[in-house]
Amino acid sequence: MKSYRYVLLDPTGNLTALVLDPADPADERLLTGELLKQSEQVAYLELPKKSGAVAAIRLMGGEFCGNAAMASAAWLIRDEAEQGRTKALLMEISGAEDPVCCTVLKTADGFEGTVEMPGVPEIGTETICGIPFTAVRMEGITHLICDDRAFEKEEAESLLRQIAGLLPDEAIGLIQWDRAEQYMQPLVFVRGSGSLVWEHGCGSGSAAVGAAEALRNGTGETEIEVKQPGGTIRVSAAAENGKILSVKISGRVKLGIETIIEIP
Repeated sequence: MKSYRYVLLDPTGNLTALVLDPADPADERLLTGELLKQSEQVAYLELPKKSGAVAAIRLMGGEFCGNAAMASAAWLIRDEAEQGRTKALLMEISGAEDPVCCTVLKTADGFEGTVEMPGVPEIGTETICGIPFTAVRMEGITHLICDDRAFEKEEAESLLRQIAGLLPDEAIGLIQWDRAEQYMQPLVFVRGSGSLVWEHGCGSGSAAVGAAEALRNGTGETEIEVKQPGGTIRVSAAAENGKILSVKISGRVKLGIETIIEIP
C-alpha cells in the first residue's frame, strides 16, 4: 500500500482535495478517483518552476481553477496568518501561463481569498448543438453561458458531453445564469479526468459570468455577487473598448485537517 497526505479545502462549497505529497504518475488515476468520492475536484501541490511563485498547484485534468488557487493559498499561509491581516502570494496554477496573485485574509471563522484571474482573450456569441451561448474563453477553460433557458439535470449532462465532443478545450463549463436572481448553476467537464461535476461553487465560472456582464455593461468596472449552490463569489471585472482588462474573484475558504489516504 502507498500512503499520501491530503487535505479537504472548502472554497464556497467547491470541495477540493489537495494532495500534499509528490504523487507517482502511475498512482494518479486511482488516487484521483478515490479522492473524487469525497470532493468535487483534486489538485496536486508541487514545487514551482517560475520566478516569484511560492508553490505550484496542478488540477487533476490540467485545468485552471480560481477556487483551488485561493483555497490552496489559504492552506499555505495558515500557520503564519494573523486575524484581520492580508497576505499576498504568487502561485503557479495549471492552465495559466503565468503565476497568479492570491490574497488571503484571515477571519474569525476561516479565510477570505481573492484571486487575480488569468486573461479573458475572447467573449462572443456561439450557437452549439442548436443552442446560443455566450462563450467565454479563458486560460485553461471555456465557459458556455446560457441565460434564456433552464435545463433538466440529465439534459444538461448529455448536452455538455455532446459539446465536449465538438470542442477541443481541456475543460468546459455549462453555466445556467439567471441574471434577475444573480444565480448560476455550474456544470463542468474535465477531459483529462473524464469527470462531469455539478459544482457547488465555481470560481472560473463566476469570473466568466462577471466578465460577460462587464462587457455587456460597456466601459468601466462591474462588481457583481454571483450566487451559486455553495454560496456567493464576488467578482470585479474591468472592461474597455469591448475588451476585458482584468477580473478578480473573492470568496470564503474553510480548511480541513491533514488526512492520509492509502492506495494499493
